[in-house]
This record gives sequence, structure tokens and C-alpha cells, in this order.
Amino acid sequence: MASLKKISGESDVHTPTYRRRNAPAYESWRRDDLYHLAQKRGIENRADMSNEELARALSSVQNSLS
Repeated sequence: MASLKKISGESDVHTPTYRRRNAPAYESWRRDDLYHLAQKRGIENRADMSNEELARALSSVQNSLS
């Protein structure tokens, strides 16, 4: 049986579960990569952040964009 979303033309890509499951694993990224992505995303005080803080900030921005 087809789901209501598929019948209506909606995609599972837009659901919160899909976004969480397919979010980048920033925790495994190098600091340089985290820093440059944070710069592109406009995260302030990124120079003072640890890898974990950068990963959390990027995840937060990613969730708000989706």
C-alpha cells in the first residue's frame, strides 16, 4: 500500500527523520574542514570553538536549513 506522502507527491526527504538519519557526521571531520564550512555558513566565533563545538554548531545550522 502506498503511503499518503507518496500518493500526494511529497517526498520523505523533507521529513525530520530523514534529515537526522542522513545528516553529515561532523564529529569525524578534520578541524580545517569544520572551520571552513562554519565560515561558509556564517557561524560567529568559530575560531574560538573546539571541534565538538564546531560540529554542534554546524549540526544546528543544518537542522535549521532543512
